[in-house]
Amino acid sequence: IFSKEEGLYFVCKSDVFIMDMASNTQDTLKAGELYPFQTRSLYTIESIQLVLTDYLKKGRVEWETAPNDGLARPDAVVLEASYKSQKEIITCFGRSDRIGKQYNYKLDGARLSLIYGPRSIQLPFALFLRDFQLEKYPGSNSPASYASEVTLIDNDNGLEKQYRIFMNNILDYKGYRFFQSSYDNDEKGTILSVNHDALGTAVTYIGYFLMTLGMLLSLFNKNSRFRSLARAENKNKNKIPVIAVLLLFTLTAVFPISANARQDTGGGNDIISTSQAAELASILVQDQGGRIKPLQSMTSDVLRKVAKKESVKGLNSVQVVMGMYFFPESWQRVPMIRVPNEEIRKVLGVNNKNASYVDFFNMTSRGEYKLASHVQQAYQKKPGLRTKYDQEVMKVDERVNVCYMVYSGSLLRIFPAKNEPGQKWYSPDDAGQMPSSEDSLFVSGVLSLYRNSLMAEGDTYNLSEIVNGIKKFQELNAGEIYPSRTKTSFEIFYNKAHIFDKLAKYYGIIGFILLFLLLASVLSEKKGINKIILLATFFLMFGFVMHTFGLGVRWYVSEHAPWSNGYESMIYIAWAAMLTGLIFVRKSAFTLVAASLLSALTLMVAHMSWMNPEITNLVPVLKSYWLTIHVSVITASYGFLGTGMVLGLFNLLLYIMKTEKNQAKLQKQIEILTGINEMALILGVYFISVGTFLGGVWANESWGRYWGWDPKETWALITVLVYIFITHMKYVPGIKGNFAFNLASVVGFFSVLMTYFGVNYYLAGLHSYAQGDAVPIPKFVYYTIASLVLLILFAWFNEKNYKKRRPLIH
Repeated sequence: IFSKEEGLYFVCKSDVFIMDMASNTQDTLKAGELYPFQTRSLYTIESIQLVLTDYLKKGRVEWETAPNDGLARPDAVVLEASYKSQKEIITCFGRSDRIGKQYNYKLDGARLSLIYGPRSIQLPFALFLRDFQLEKYPGSNSPASYASEVTLIDNDNGLEKQYRIFMNNILDYKGYRFFQSSYDNDEKGTILSVNHDALGTAVTYIGYFLMTLGMLLSLFNKNSRFRSLARAENKNKNKIPVIAVLLLFTLTAVFPISANARQDTGGGNDIISTSQAAELASILVQDQGGRIKPLQSMTSDVLRKVAKKESVKGLNSVQVVMGMYFFPESWQRVPMIRVPNEEIRKVLGVNNKNASYVDFFNMTSRGEYKLASHVQQAYQKKPGLRTKYDQEVMKVDERVNVCYMVYSGSLLRIFPAKNEPGQKWYSPDDAGQMPSSEDSLFVSGVLSLYRNSLMAEGDTYNLSEIVNGIKKFQELNAGEIYPSRTKTSFEIFYNKAHIFDKLAKYYGIIGFILLFLLLASVLSEKKGINKIILLATFFLMFGFVMHTFGLGVRWYVSEHAPWSNGYESMIYIAWAAMLTGLIFVRKSAFTLVAASLLSALTLMVAHMSWMNPEITNLVPVLKSYWLTIHVSVITASYGFLGTGMVLGLFNLLLYIMKTEKNQAKLQKQIEILTGINEMALILGVYFISVGTFLGGVWANESWGRYWGWDPKETWALITVLVYIFITHMKYVPGIKGNFAFNLASVVGFFSVLMTYFGVNYYLAGLHSYAQGDAVPIPKFVYYTIASLVLLILFAWFNEKNYKKRRPLIH
């Protein structure tokens, strides 16, 4: 295409068929000839048809910053180059992950060469890739780990040595550090990242060590702020009788037993009895991510996804999901699919928030899916342009698809094939894909046999034999990936006990009771209350023991530290908060109240519908001891900081409760709690600082950089700075004082909430492996903030008026 004074022209390599749409005349233009490019004419060039509607006779190309929509685009740098009397605007394109193109120019006789992007550096040695190994989780495409077997060849030193590079295991040679970054799409080539900063690494690590050592020594230095606060609070110790400790361990033995008490629901034509469900629960199944787990875990995940609850019609998850598979005609009419959106319910023609499977299909129109057009429109939109209705439609559609997978049996991947290369397990519908004809016959018929036996009354012995036959088949064919029966039993126990869900109510009830008792003891002289307070304290200690036990069971079952995702980190934060309360309980029982209420709230949030408690496999980067060290330290800091926040709230309440009669007692209590609050915040800022240092070390050992301004890293730094300021407020004239400190400890916790929730659920980054589904901000958050503002204002006005009346008391 050429632009001339008189208009636009073109030359084509092949003949062009043209039709003038104004006169409806047709013609053929010969290849290689110059023709005017006319408007309102249809040009047909081989299989391409086009019409020129309009064009700009004059113009220039300008570059703009592209929107951050996740698409991979090249960078562009626009430069003005000048030499002597000549100037020229130059645009260079390039990317950060590849060598850029070289651009050559001439300016007034001088030659100019430009390249934008990385430059090639010759290594003083060579690396030869012998083999790239990609290990996937059994039966899935999710990578479990990937590694590069390389040979390092250094001709200058006559060295030839073999190394293995994988995630969190680097090759370090002559100051060059090679990291396993990624791999080619064909899974045959590897991609390594490399840096060269030997001196910088040593200096940085020494700096981290010295700062950590300084924090540790300040906890033992008798002249430090922490120790001076500890000495000031030593007057308020509580003795712990041995008899209460014995009571604690007695309760520990009773608690799990009471958690499992159930009544057998019996049976029916379309209901599996509780005893039969208990037998089915221990059959193993392979999920979509490749994890081998009890059928009970899979059914529990399905029911939470579909119905947003743990049971339906008083039946447990195994009874419901296996009932759906064995008796689809009955269960497809049960309203159990959660539909919270009113507009979607109108489309379906239902009034309740739960719809049945058949409600989604128009039976008068050959089973047409009612949400088909709505789902299609939602998926066609870019993620940033989807409305709340679109998002709700996609979620409901996912629940319907999960139900379909249950009814079709594709989720029941319970049959392993011996010597299967990918270690994939098969569902009954996949029986034809089994390598062995005998196994294929068993897979295709055994569940049908079980269903027929269910329909035959009183044939429970045969049912047990069928279940045992499936288990033996699994054990014979699964090989090394078959988990131990002990682990399976522990996972079933963990699912039934609901330890953390029960602890949320347990901590909350006892915490509120203890709070009222403590307030009563402060405002009255009754001595009998102290014994009740001590008893409540030991009940909370028992809860902490059960909390620790639950974390240990989850660790054993999942085979990794239980803080690798949003749900796990929440239950660990609750544990750290209770630990904080137990550490400082000898200073004041109010600390344990603060810890118990914070733990209760945290566990309640962890069990909301948008948090996923499912045990999953780890992504490769988390398969490291750094997960245990870094995440545990930095997450534990949230427990200390959160406890400080609640103590600050208690003090604000005490400021509101101040009167002429109780001011002496309350002021003394405020001073005690403020001292404990400051100690908790000091420990919290130490933990989050050390955790940030460890995160830098982990990042450097995993992908060769300490800091990348990832949203999580950025907000962790902001939180560190916020709490460093709060813990040093006492040295700042005008804002020092107990009231200002307690207020800051409450407001400062919003930086922790942003670091945890805001980043994990609303921002993307390298830490996205820990994130959950993005959720809208619940309305109760706004009510909570409004209530908090009112609380602060009341406390401030009451304290201000009180100081005017009693200026010498402070």
